[in-house]
Amino acid sequence: MLARAYLRPAWIGLAVYLFIAAAAVAALLSYATPMSWGQYVDDPYIWRVIRFSLWQALLSALISIVIAIPVASCLFHRRFIGRQALLNLFAISMVVPTIVAILGIVVVYGRSGWASSLMGEAFPLYGLVGILIAHVFFNMPLAVRMILQTYSLVPDSQWRLASQLGLSRTQAFRLIEWNYIKKSLPGLFLLIFMLCFSSFAVVLTLGGGPRSSTLEVAIYQALRFEFDLSKASYLSLLQILICTTVALCVYRLSPYVRQDISVFEGVRVPLKSTRWNSLCDISVMMLALLWVIPPFVAIFTPIFSELFWQTLFVPAVWVSVWHSLRIALPAGVLALVVAMSIASLARAVKWRAQVDKWANRFEQLGNLVLMVPGLVLATGLFIVFRELGIGISNAYWIVVWVNAMMALPFVLRAIMPTLYQQERRYRHLYDQYGIVGSARLMLEWQSCRSALAQGLAYAVLLSLGDLGVVALFGSENLVTLPMYLFQLVGSYRIEQGACVAVVLIILCLMLFLLINRGLGGRRAIV
Repeated sequence: MLARAYLRPAWIGLAVYLFIAAAAVAALLSYATPMSWGQYVDDPYIWRVIRFSLWQALLSALISIVIAIPVASCLFHRRFIGRQALLNLFAISMVVPTIVAILGIVVVYGRSGWASSLMGEAFPLYGLVGILIAHVFFNMPLAVRMILQTYSLVPDSQWRLASQLGLSRTQAFRLIEWNYIKKSLPGLFLLIFMLCFSSFAVVLTLGGGPRSSTLEVAIYQALRFEFDLSKASYLSLLQILICTTVALCVYRLSPYVRQDISVFEGVRVPLKSTRWNSLCDISVMMLALLWVIPPFVAIFTPIFSELFWQTLFVPAVWVSVWHSLRIALPAGVLALVVAMSIASLARAVKWRAQVDKWANRFEQLGNLVLMVPGLVLATGLFIVFRELGIGISNAYWIVVWVNAMMALPFVLRAIMPTLYQQERRYRHLYDQYGIVGSARLMLEWQSCRSALAQGLAYAVLLSLGDLGVVALFGSENLVTLPMYLFQLVGSYRIEQGACVAVVLIILCLMLFLLINRGLGGRRAIV
């Protein structure tokens, strides 16, 4: 099955992806010699960094999930004006550039921000509190959308039976919804935990000092300021070890979830709602809105100022836009190509006797970047380039590749359900008539183009807003828009930085719409 000729391009794409990842890890191992590990093992600063990294990631994941569960339940059962707009806002907040969201959070919660003005005293933003606010801003909407997908697994017959028995929302949640939600929580917790554990821009900007530092920031400091390759390699391998251990523990404890590949939206049966249910729905929705909306409002307020229009005529802004596009667009295409390679192999064995288990294994290969974070991968590739005698001036390709790999899990999540659906519906016809390769792609194009466009848009926007890898390898000749914004904020030019943030968010929205409408067509998901 997997040896067929039409799958050779997919095998090549997967092989290149795994080879580069393996080369990066091997380079880290070559520099992290056991003889030098002793001095780092006894360093109390490193252990403090590890404890804080685990603690903030644990709190971020738990808070995001605890808020997301009642919000998702409310959005599933309630129909109200602005519901779809809120879901679209949640989708945007997942891919909004990190540095832009951070700037909005600073405007709202900073020392001279809106919250401080209302409280009459400075809000303690910098440190653990600020990190948690930013992480929940990004990951709570992600958790809501993933939990909403879990509701599609509930058979319609169970909702009808609950309505016939007169169950209230609370009873239905306890007897029906929770049984499905709890099975998806381990994977959801792992995803958010890994994203927060490997967080860079949030911790670097809102950490407030060495006491609130993470392993990712420590790796950056070891390379950028100390140029200690041995220490950077040791910290990188330590991060891989911790991420892998947490992932194995979560996978070991998580129950098996039988996913429904159908994208059919089930019939919703109204359930009895009490005053307590209404009060809970209003409370959690207000909490979610207050958490997400103010930073977005703060981001767009500079558009009415004169300084914003003056910023548009600053040459450095447009140079940064050009550098951002020449990184984000190739990285997005590369992420989509690798994702299609993995997806093609996964669906080739899906629902096939004796080889069905390989489908999940192929998908897990695409999630390796969660265990090998972007900055760690970039460190390994930097060492490879150094050993090959390639100068740092060629770091552009490292930035493109690492950004593509960081977006890979999100692209896979966007395209896999639709590709699996096509495979399940038509695989017998394809096998019967021998339709493979480009002929099959042409037949499936109209059905799959919307999902492919969404995956490409996610990859481009995530690469466009990246700060971590560019901060490590950026130079005067490679300053992206997020890096330029970070420099402005770092020099306390907040007003001009806010104007640049508006430019970045408008660029993101334009690219998101162009890719979805241009590639996705009229059926595009926007």
